[in-house]
Order: sequence, then C-alpha cells, then structure tokens
Amino acid sequence: MLGEALAILTALMWAASTVLSAKALRKVDPIRANVLKSFFASLAMFPIALAAGELNNLFHADLEASVFVVLAAIIGYGIGDTFLFKSIVLVGVSRAYTIAYTSPLFTMILAVLFLKEPFHVRYLIGTVLTILSIALISLEDKKDLGRVSLKGLLMALTAALCWATGTIFVALGLKNISVLLANTIRYPVLSLFLFLISRPRKNWRINEKDLMILSASGILGMVIGGITFLSSLQFIGAARATPLSASSPVWASIMSSISLRERVTLRLLLSSILVTLGIYFLV
Repeated sequence: MLGEALAILTALMWAASTVLSAKALRKVDPIRANVLKSFFASLAMFPIALAAGELNNLFHADLEASVFVVLAAIIGYGIGDTFLFKSIVLVGVSRAYTIAYTSPLFTMILAVLFLKEPFHVRYLIGTVLTILSIALISLEDKKDLGRVSLKGLLMALTAALCWATGTIFVALGLKNISVLLANTIRYPVLSLFLFLISRPRKNWRINEKDLMILSASGILGMVIGGITFLSSLQFIGAARATPLSASSPVWASIMSSISLRERVTLRLLLSSILVTLGIYFLV
C-alpha cells in the first residue's frame, strides 16, 4: 500500500501547491511562475541530495537514465504545461483542464506497451472514474464554455500526450537512477528551458510576497510532490500512480472550498464520490 499512499500524497501536495500559487498566478505569467517554482525547487533539492549522499553520484550518474529524466521534465512540465496554458487562452480553463487530464488514459496505454506493465480492467475503471471526477469539477464554472476552438482543443490534447510521455520517460530513467538524483538533475534543466521560452528580456515585475508564495508552491509541489510521485512510480508503476496522483484538481477544489469557506456544491460532492471510487478500484 506504500506506493498507493505516496501517489495520493502526491495529489494532495500538488493540490496544496495549486491553491497556494493561485493568488500569485493572477499577477505572474504562468510560464514565468513555473520558471520560479522550478528554480526554487532546484535550490531545495541540492541540500536534500547532499544530506542523502546522492550528490556524490551526480557526475557518475547513468547517462541514458539522466537523458530520460531530463527529457521527461522538458516534455511533461515544459512543453506540456505550455500547451495547456495556450489552450486555456483559446478554449477556457474548464475545457482545457478536462481534456488535458485525460493523460492517465494515455499513460496507461503507453505503460502497457513500453514498460510492459500489467493491464487490469479495474485499473481502467479507476482511471476513467478519476477522469470523470476531474471533468465534473472542472466544468463547475460555466462562464468560459461559450468559446470553441479546434486549435485550443488540440493543444489541450497535446498537453495530455506530453504529460503521459514525460511520465513514461521518467519511469524508464528511474530504472537506473535514484529518485533524489533524478529530481536534482531535471529541475535545473527544466528551469533553464522554461526561462528561455518565457521571453526573458521583458520586464519581470514580481513582488516579494509572490516570490515567497511561488517558492513555497515549488517546494510543496515539485520537491515533496516530485519525490513522492517518482517513488510511487517505482512501487506501483505508471499505469496506477498517474491516475491516483492526477486526482489533484479535485483535492484542490476541496481545499479551496474549506480554506475560503465556500458553499459545498453538488458537483463538488459528486466529484469527491467519483474520485473516491476511482481510488478504490486503483488500490
């Protein structure tokens, strides 16, 4: 049960990270926010790796495994998130998130094909229930459902494929590299990649409060969440770890509802029931 528990903990960490950074994202460009989150995550990973004795292996790490984890970060976080942000502009948050979070289905297919992970009908049922719970909570806000753009929909689908591909690559890399070393290697490269595509010459107007929020968000989501997610991949495989961890939008909505003391809607209640059923089938 450790792998399943770590995957669910990942979802909670990602949800907390999302809720924490929500205010900063009102003022900061999403790509630049990711630059800062990955930068702070990089800084935090070095002392953790040093304390665990992993920095000694940094220059002796398996080259193929290192390439896999770096590609995973660039494709998943870098390209995937960028496509998602562009999709949000074209079709709105609700449609973009609903389509992008079909990624666990693609991950399951790729994991069976390339990682030779076992396929079970109950895993498929659990994955579908989790995706339905995310769709239900994403469609709660109907104000942006009037816009339809084929380009935007395809971008959201591309984001889902990028996330799935990134998960498979990092799973391949973890066969010959430790979780801590994988994060220590991939986050600085990711931060540099995102910085280069963030139009760095434009003025960066970010106040100290937002910097602190994004720093805490990066540590929660990328450092702690990154360690628990990669660990869950090693224990239970990509086909199960991904849908369990992908339930984060539902937990984020629940956390927002509690922290802001908002009314619990029927959609939120049904979404919570669906994600619980999904976890039951996956566990």
